[in-house]
Amino acid sequence: MMLGVDNVVAGYGEVTVLKGINLTVRKGEIVSLLGANGAGKTTTLKVISGLLQPKGGRVSFNGHDITTARTNERVKMGIILVPEGRQLFPRMTVLENLELGAYTKKARTRIKETLHRVYELFPILKERKFQLAGTLSGGEQQMLAIGRGLMALPELLLLDEPSLGLAPKIVKLVMDAIDRINKVDGITVLLIEQNVYRSLQISDRAYIIENGMITLEGSGQELLNEPRVRSAYLGLSA
Repeated sequence: MMLGVDNVVAGYGEVTVLKGINLTVRKGEIVSLLGANGAGKTTTLKVISGLLQPKGGRVSFNGHDITTARTNERVKMGIILVPEGRQLFPRMTVLENLELGAYTKKARTRIKETLHRVYELFPILKERKFQLAGTLSGGEQQMLAIGRGLMALPELLLLDEPSLGLAPKIVKLVMDAIDRINKVDGITVLLIEQNVYRSLQISDRAYIIENGMITLEGSGQELLNEPRVRSAYLGLSA
């Protein structure tokens, strides 16, 4: 098991968002965490990445307890978050944003190699490498955000709503790239995604989170066929 989230309770101030979350991610998997807005998906990623300290429970990574580890320590371990909203540096170029992703000493030693791989995945970024990030289209900005995450040489890539606000054609391109990142590059992925159908198609396993608790889990195909998922998240009849 690469990642373990065991009975985690977390929230903001007096508000408890996660009420005892349990989930696992094995090396080489794509795992989706699905649910309605406000269910606790992003809060879960914040706990895993170290941006939010849990009030209870435990987080482990590759057999080590990292519950109290700082965010920068987790980055060095290979836990990389691509946040919702991209959070690029708009007045810096595409290339400068990518180079900033190579945060660790190990990543800096392999920067040319990783940059080449990012350009293979997203050729438009190579064409736009001297363009300011803030002038890119929404889809190009999302590709850049994922590319910047890859520059850090992740073992576990946390993706928060990578297709949010994108046109269907670009959604397919981004989701296909995530699948290649996993299948070709061997990077383990934990994915939050509003496009439930597409995310389940590429996921080995998935969890449904409702009101801060896991209510359903199974393989991607099992949840695609699950009546509750088909009705609530896919708009299909059971």
